[in-house]
Amino acid sequence: MNEKEKKLKEIEELLKVYDGEMEISPYVLEYLTLEELESIELNILKNQSNVIEENSQWLQQFKKEVDI
Repeated sequence: MNEKEKKLKEIEELLKVYDGEMEISPYVLEYLTLEELESIELNILKNQSNVIEENSQWLQQFKKEVDI
C-alpha cells in the first residue's frame, strides 16, 4: 500500500466517526496528490474539532440554564 492509499484509508476512518460507514473510491487517487489528501485530512480534523468545541459550549450554556 503506497502513501496515498494509506492517507485515503485514514480519511475514510475519520469520516466514519461522524458520518457512519463510508468508502471512498480508490479512483480518486489518480487525481489527488498526497498533499491534497493531507489537506483534506487536516480539514476534517479541524471540522471535527470545531464540532466538539461547539458541543462543549452548548453543554456549558445548558448547564448554566439548568442550574438557575
